[in-house]
Amino acid sequence: MAAKMVDNDPLETGKSDQPRPKAKASLVDEAYRKILAMITEGALVGGERLPSESEMAVQLGVSRPVVRHALSRLQHSGVVEVRWGAGTYVQNAANVPPSDFSFGPVRSLDEVRHAYVFRATIEGDAAALAAGNRSEASRAGVYRALEKLEKALGSSAEAQEADLEFHLAVSAASENRFFLTALQSIQRSVEFSINLARTLSLTHPQERLLVVQAEHVAVLRAIEAGDVEGAREAMRTHLGNACKRLFQGPGG
Repeated sequence: MAAKMVDNDPLETGKSDQPRPKAKASLVDEAYRKILAMITEGALVGGERLPSESEMAVQLGVSRPVVRHALSRLQHSGVVEVRWGAGTYVQNAANVPPSDFSFGPVRSLDEVRHAYVFRATIEGDAAALAAGNRSEASRAGVYRALEKLEKALGSSAEAQEADLEFHLAVSAASENRFFLTALQSIQRSVEFSINLARTLSLTHPQERLLVVQAEHVAVLRAIEAGDVEGAREAMRTHLGNACKRLFQGPGG
């Protein structure tokens, strides 16, 4: 199935099997940019509390999950801070990633394959740095994302969001903003590959989802143990396997 899709790229033909995730990604991008504009243009300043998710959803004309996803991206950039039970606050507007350093939509599945190779390098090293950091605070986002993944195994949309959050959190835990910025620059490709891989996994729900989850856990365990090389290898193995599952199927 995967091999045939290489010859019939849904983005090239306009026949995508998953319009909803694509539409949601566009809404998240738009909400993300609008919230960023509120901060960078001075409507919100450091230390100030953002409106509630419900208020921003009404203001931006989108759903609360879209707002939540946009805020998650801002949190991983270090722009905002989520204080559970107290709301979301502007942390540092200086951390806003440059808007011109971002690749556009995926043009072919071959680009997705190349993106996996790129990701294995930068995310592997980011995981290694995260393992070398002994700060629990820098790993908090990784823990939260993995918990979300565990709870969302039966929900495709929520699992896709949590999967992306996990990879962004590992890059953020490297405490080197260039790794996170690099991953954010290809975020559209990452989102596309995650959505497609998890959609294909519906034909082998237990087999694939449990294997994928075990690979995420292996990355976190290596980071927890401070195993620098183990974390690098676990992340590279996960992304290598993800690419094989996407292009060769469950037996690849």
